[in-house]
Amino acid sequence: MTKALAVALLLSACTEAAAQGFFSIPDSTWWHAVSTCHFQEGSSESQRLANGQKLDSLLHLALSATALPEEAFSTSLPSGILRTISEDKKLIAYTFGVPLDDGGYAYFGQVHAHISGQTTLTPLHATTPWDEFTDGDDTQWPGGFVYQIMARRYRRTTRYIALMASLDRVHAQKKWIEPWVLGRPSKVHSSSEGKTRTIYFGARVFAVKDFAGMHFAQPPKRLILRYAPEVSASIRPGKAAAEILIDEVAPLRHGKPGEFQHYGPTLAVDLLFFDQGKWHLRSNETP
Repeated sequence: MTKALAVALLLSACTEAAAQGFFSIPDSTWWHAVSTCHFQEGSSESQRLANGQKLDSLLHLALSATALPEEAFSTSLPSGILRTISEDKKLIAYTFGVPLDDGGYAYFGQVHAHISGQTTLTPLHATTPWDEFTDGDDTQWPGGFVYQIMARRYRRTTRYIALMASLDRVHAQKKWIEPWVLGRPSKVHSSSEGKTRTIYFGARVFAVKDFAGMHFAQPPKRLILRYAPEVSASIRPGKAAAEILIDEVAPLRHGKPGEFQHYGPTLAVDLLFFDQGKWHLRSNETP
């Protein structure tokens, strides 16, 4: 079967089964297929989403072809995809967003990992709605761009914290701090050599009662910073290994408490720090 026919099958079915074994990946044919996935601009929303799904399938196919996550796309990456490596070099997240007509984005993601001699590839499936208390895993992922993955050792266990962002051109934007808990590797299905692992999102590791205009009667599973679409706010690693700096936000000139689409950053910065297995918040720090 020719490469051209293989690509045609891939673009029509968008599954690994449609293309596995037809050609080495990624090669020029794979890159040509990727170049047809115009998911960022032009066409209709339905076409952008279809192209995003095609790109996600192509990305999964290419990542499935290597057992060394750090080598995949280390020199070149399809346009619009964010590649983020964890601090301990064991996890690599690939995320991208498809613009929607309502101002939001539909997010796609893959997590390529090599831990304890096992390589796994886990597709992420975004779902809404979600908040500070929503339970999630790779089948119910609070979709967004993963722009930082922090790794912290505590009691001989590595704990992962992802910094994530969800953009919006109309409603409140979000940046947030998301705990990741990794399950054990398992085969995708009996006829496949590939392995995946369940990734659980959210954990009660925050000893925080008030954050960014929200009050919590019980410990939250993630911390979410919400702010207006026309401004920018930051969540970023601090100077020390177990610190996160967070821009404080408050209602803008015509905003009211709780109307997060009208929130913006003040000059204050909050410090989230890890101590005795929990993350604690201290306000008004110097960045």
